[in-house]
Amino acid sequence: MLINCSHCQSSLDVSPEHYGQTIQCPVCNGRLRIEAPDDSTGSGQNKPKRKGWEEGDHANVDALKAFLIGLGTTVVFLGLMFPLRGNIGAIFLDRGWVNWAETLLFFWGGAILVLKHIKNQHQLKAVLYNVFPPKLGDEITSANVGNFIENLYKTPATLRDSIMVNRLRKALELFETRNSNAETAAFLTAQSEMDGNRSSGSYALVKVFLWAIPILGFIGTVQGLSTAVGSLNMGDTADPEALKASLNSLTGGLGVAFDTTLLGLILSMILSFPLAAVQKKEDEMLTLVDVFCTEKLLPKLNDTGTSRRRDGLLEQAESLPAMVDVLAQAHATFLDNLNASTLQIRETAEQAARFAADNQQLTAEFQAQLNAGLASVAGQFEEARRELGQGFAADSARLGQAVDQLLATSQSELDKTFQRLADGIDGLNTGLKKLGEEQIPGGKKGFFARVLGR
Repeated sequence: MLINCSHCQSSLDVSPEHYGQTIQCPVCNGRLRIEAPDDSTGSGQNKPKRKGWEEGDHANVDALKAFLIGLGTTVVFLGLMFPLRGNIGAIFLDRGWVNWAETLLFFWGGAILVLKHIKNQHQLKAVLYNVFPPKLGDEITSANVGNFIENLYKTPATLRDSIMVNRLRKALELFETRNSNAETAAFLTAQSEMDGNRSSGSYALVKVFLWAIPILGFIGTVQGLSTAVGSLNMGDTADPEALKASLNSLTGGLGVAFDTTLLGLILSMILSFPLAAVQKKEDEMLTLVDVFCTEKLLPKLNDTGTSRRRDGLLEQAESLPAMVDVLAQAHATFLDNLNASTLQIRETAEQAARFAADNQQLTAEFQAQLNAGLASVAGQFEEARRELGQGFAADSARLGQAVDQLLATSQSELDKTFQRLADGIDGLNTGLKKLGEEQIPGGKKGFFARVLGR
């Protein structure tokens, strides 16, 4: 909405979030209060202009309120530590301002997380509210979108200021103006990103505390070590009291140094657990809102002006002639598509016939070439077999002649060998006979004669 500054008449562009608030003019720095417009008349399209309602910050909590809660809790906690001063209470009460500051930051961050948790619970309750009652219809069109918006304006005040209700209201008002599903879906996506960024930024202060608490512990460590080193006086070692006081100051400084770091680390670790839990719960709540918009709102939007139900054509048709024209046009379109399909099928059949004829011719040529090749191979094989038979017969004859010649030669040599053997035996017999006659007495001559067969 465009307004003019009452001080310098500069034109300002304000959004419905500024309604009921006092802002500062960026030109003259003057302060002026933004009031919601009172007109409820429509524009040329008879679209009503609604006032909306003042929206609060859905993510950030009041830092001052959280500080006061944290300060009060810190005072109460330190008061409860007085009875335990001789034990654990000394860490919080006797170690100086660093531990007090760490305790304050811890409870301040805890108060922020508690307030964030309360906001998240409020947002989760709004997610369960039925914002689309069945009596309003199954679809949201340009004709009935006003009824859905009016139903949102009737939402109870405790649930109206929630992320889901405000996002739905803005989306439906955009659909009422633009009548476009695509623009509404783009708006919901952008709104989801903005809510997510706002949610992430709301934890910045707590994350600063998680960083500052250990840093304060290190500052206390340095301070304690500095105090311990500065109090160490070894100039007069003969005085036991002075030496004792110096040692007490040294141990006190070391106690401050170690206790501040220990307390800072413990408090930052304890604070990180509720921070993660609350942030996870808020992320789940934002996811539920996104799921609701994606699965329940967008499927209901219909920017065509016609029903998407099965009997929608019958409900939207104004007269029987109009339906006949629609059917005639559909029939003509069907015939055109059928003729095109028939022509395509005929061309495909002709191509298949030509392919079959070409395939048959190629098969016949291949068969003829195969038969010719087989006949040539058979002739060559028969000729090789005949040549092999002739060669084998000639080789057999030559082999027989060689064998006969070898046998004849062998028989001649064998006869000669036997003849020489017989001659040797005769010579041996003659020698033995002569030996017997010369050297053996007459009584034994007959024995050799009988042995030699004589």
